[in-house]
Amino acid sequence: MATAIAAARASASCRCRPRAEPTARESAGNARERNGGALFFGDAPTPMRVLLQPVTARNLMKLFSRFFPSTELVSKLLIPVLMLIGATLLPGLAHAQCTQGSGGAPSLMISVPSPITIPRDAPVGTVIGQGTATVTFNTASPFGVYCSAAATLVYTNLQGASSSGTSNVMPIGSTGIGYSLQASGSYYSAGTISLPATFFQPSACSQTAGGKCYAYLGPTITMRLIKLSPLVSSQTIPSGQYFTATVGGLSAGTVSLANAVNITNQTCTVTTPSISVSLGSVPINQFGAVGSGSTTIPFQIGLNCSGVATSYYITFTDSNNPGNNTNSLSLTSDSSATGVGIQILNGGNPVSYGPDSSVAGNLNQIFLGTSTGTGSVVTLPFGGRYVKTNGTMTPGSANGVATFTMSYQ
Repeated sequence: MATAIAAARASASCRCRPRAEPTARESAGNARERNGGALFFGDAPTPMRVLLQPVTARNLMKLFSRFFPSTELVSKLLIPVLMLIGATLLPGLAHAQCTQGSGGAPSLMISVPSPITIPRDAPVGTVIGQGTATVTFNTASPFGVYCSAAATLVYTNLQGASSSGTSNVMPIGSTGIGYSLQASGSYYSAGTISLPATFFQPSACSQTAGGKCYAYLGPTITMRLIKLSPLVSSQTIPSGQYFTATVGGLSAGTVSLANAVNITNQTCTVTTPSISVSLGSVPINQFGAVGSGSTTIPFQIGLNCSGVATSYYITFTDSNNPGNNTNSLSLTSDSSATGVGIQILNGGNPVSYGPDSSVAGNLNQIFLGTSTGTGSVVTLPFGGRYVKTNGTMTPGSANGVATFTMSYQ
């Protein structure tokens, strides 16, 4: 009489509990909020926790050679640059040895389309929206600043800390969103630069007959809103001034967000908070060669993506052995059977296990489908079965626990 491998009588719990902070493993720069649950195969399961990155800096400087003789390039560095235009000096506001043009300071008002929906697992650094503004220099009423001596150029982010990353991204408070400002292929960066007096001399401009060089922000600037945090909540990014430039203490221009931007965090919800899979009592003589399996027992994972347009993926992780990348789930320590493992099947094929992460491209991550946002409450079919892993099997209990992590891309 054949001896049975113990039935899987799990009273399992599958919980989705987002974590407020990334784990140490995830903090390297690619972490994302976990959205998934746990699958228990076997007796007396231990409840499983459901696990769940902005850009670093270097200053980019640009040489605007079209305004300078080749012998003077070294002294004309800016980040990316204040445009220099030759213009006849008109009466203006004096400050120390600097003068503001009669046109005052340019104000670039940039509109960004709203609302913006961010896919929950969009990588940190993703551009989520942008807009552009242009100002035109008027030689009859020049704006900007002219200095007759060396002066200090100061770029200031009015929304928070200084710049970071290759695109000089500046944070917008604690929103998890930042912004970059680009002109002529280079990026503005919050900070201070010393400008020599030669910077303002007529020889530095395209118009030199009795003219002077006025420094100002422009003429065309593109603002990009950028995701800086793995967890971005639904919120409103306020309108108002974001960035200023001063030369010698006088305003050389401001950049403002013309409109408030509504941010919506895009995600789906797992609707199966508890999943139990009973694999039954299986006689040893039912198995043939190594790799043969018992009858597949179906189970389902529910997903609600109503109102969310996204592609959804899943990764299964061996809770007992997180480094397991095979297609056989290891047994828990309370199991007594040997020579047997557990398989999860997707479309009739065993899935391989992978790291507990929702990062796009995670090892053994499986594409499941796409939601259009309309009526997107779906049931995802899977199956479970015992599999023979060794030529010799011994009877007993055979329990396993797997977690699953959803990724929305």
